[in-house]
Amino acid sequence: MSKLRELARAAGIEADYTSWRGQPTSASDEAVLAALRAIGPDLGFSVDRPEDAPAALAAIERQRYAEIVPPVVIGWDGTIVVPFTVPAEDDGPWEIEVTTEAGRTVKAHGRLFELPGDSHAWPGGVVHCVRRAKVYLDGELGYHHVVWRAAGAHGEAFAIAAPERAWGGPGGGPRRWGVFAPVHGLASVESGQAGDLGTLRRLFDAVERRGGRYVATLPVLAAFLDEPCMVSPYSPASRVFWNELYLDLGSLAADVGAARPTAPPIVADTPVDYRGQYHWRRHVLDPIARALLADPERGAEIDAWAHATGAYDYAAFRAIGETQRTGWHEWPMLLRDAPPPIRTRSDAIALGVDSARINTHVVAQWAMQRQLDKLATHPVRLYLDLPVGVNTDAYEVWRHRGLFMTDLAAGAPPDPLFLGGQNWGLPPLSPIAQRRDRYAYWIRCVRHHMKVAGMLRIDHVMGLFRLYCVPSGRPATDGVYLRYPYDELLAILTLESHRNHCALVGEDLGTVPRQVRPAMARHGLFRLHVGQWFFPTKIGGRPDRSPADAVASLNTHDTATFAGWWRGADIDDRKDLGLITAAQEGAERVERDASRQALLSFAGMRGSGVEAGDPLTEVERAMVAATTDLAVGPAEVVLVALDDLALESEPHNVPGTMHERPNWQRRVPGWADALDETRASPAAAATIAALVTARPRT
Repeated sequence: MSKLRELARAAGIEADYTSWRGQPTSASDEAVLAALRAIGPDLGFSVDRPEDAPAALAAIERQRYAEIVPPVVIGWDGTIVVPFTVPAEDDGPWEIEVTTEAGRTVKAHGRLFELPGDSHAWPGGVVHCVRRAKVYLDGELGYHHVVWRAAGAHGEAFAIAAPERAWGGPGGGPRRWGVFAPVHGLASVESGQAGDLGTLRRLFDAVERRGGRYVATLPVLAAFLDEPCMVSPYSPASRVFWNELYLDLGSLAADVGAARPTAPPIVADTPVDYRGQYHWRRHVLDPIARALLADPERGAEIDAWAHATGAYDYAAFRAIGETQRTGWHEWPMLLRDAPPPIRTRSDAIALGVDSARINTHVVAQWAMQRQLDKLATHPVRLYLDLPVGVNTDAYEVWRHRGLFMTDLAAGAPPDPLFLGGQNWGLPPLSPIAQRRDRYAYWIRCVRHHMKVAGMLRIDHVMGLFRLYCVPSGRPATDGVYLRYPYDELLAILTLESHRNHCALVGEDLGTVPRQVRPAMARHGLFRLHVGQWFFPTKIGGRPDRSPADAVASLNTHDTATFAGWWRGADIDDRKDLGLITAAQEGAERVERDASRQALLSFAGMRGSGVEAGDPLTEVERAMVAATTDLAVGPAEVVLVALDDLALESEPHNVPGTMHERPNWQRRVPGWADALDETRASPAAAATIAALVTARPRT
């Protein structure tokens, strides 16, 4: 192994990995150098060329063994483990004092030889090992402060004492069901071209009436909807503030005694015009914000909330962006290079920020939180999605630049669907900077979602373990993996899960490292099961059973809908995008036809949910049978997409595309009738009846 790649491994970078074909794959030296330049400052070294690797490697080794205790330590179920990296021959005393989150003090001490040693190494020719001291906290969980002394040194550490398993994990509840629909797809006469929290609540009510437990949706995080305009919910403007596009304006108008606003009419068969929708909503929101702040009592409440949550800082960021009409990278230097945190309206005005824009953004965030908090009291629970990261122009990258590696972009390596790999344009978090920051940002992101959700899906859960990153200027085929301390990230997730009574789901689709699913099982995360990948391929067969510890559905927002799968629309897409050859297209269509025939045969079997003589088309019969199979199957949670009930063939997203496809711009047809016992289509009625029968609410 070259010194450059040895340095990469020591820095937490995997430059060599196994491809989806099972073949050894290596990033170029140029990509490795770029990744090392990105992480080097956090590790205390610089490297401009391969010849610099030996000196940088020596610097990492010195730092590693000078750091006797890492900045973060963890433990499970009320016990923490403090690892001492010391010379193996040192039998000196050690002391630990833990101040718990509740203010209690717990002390422990002893001699180093009393602690078993492991991980032996010979830096500088001196044998070192790791000796681990356990400190028992009588079951007290939380974020604690550790002070330690050992090997002639002393220091502090951040301790995470977490429950080993998440709240509400697999095996802990009844078999239940819910529906999936993106909020933007729930358009109504009142909400305009896109849905909002008002229409989402109507869907909650409909699901409750039929005995369902969840409404799953896409991220509802802040987005840039003017200049710049980036509508993907997976490239948000922030992971700690909401998207005011989804405010229930009718409810908010009533708070100030105003009439319900009249939304522009929905034009059938047209995509959601996010800019247009945002503009009319801002026109309504601006005077409501003025009226709310003009009320002394309500104005004081909003001001206190904004000060406590940092909303003034975010509001100033958005107000500046609206004035500059570009991302922060193009702002004047005084504004671009993140001024001191803006804690009050006066701070923002002193910086020259438009006070009216600040007021609107503060009120919008306050109102979104208030409406989501109210929705969280509903018997049906919100199933939210936490995206991998944020847009490169996001608020957090502007404010907390030191946490992000802006010369890298998260993505995915080549796979059967995307031989050219994927670059998502999301700057990854530095694993080193996160630890030094005591995970304050990650904790805030997790709490922000769990406060309002009953189940949280961790998008690309593999990214907690390692994240594929593409250096600037390199093709998506030439990336590296960046390793993360997954046990620390999972400890925060399980702790916050219990504190917020929120179950966890890991999106474990794609290339999944060996340690991911065992860790998910140990810590009580549900996995995913995508039914369309397990349909029978021969007549007489049946769909493969889903795992019991899964959230099962026929598809996801990144795959074909059932009707799209049935019609081969996904094959059409891959052909049109040049992702498959003519020969591959022909082979896929033959396989698809065989699977369709097998599924139709299965639909004719007893117990499939399809009765003889039902007035259903072939695609409807197959959809009802496939969903019924999930409903009666072992998966603890089953989700049905409202798009499938409507037999919609267009997907919400075609991964790997931006302008080539109208992603995230399609409404859900007939969503308001899909669960109604009198107005639903025969196929939708049969599907929901199967779920209700197989999974009654108890």
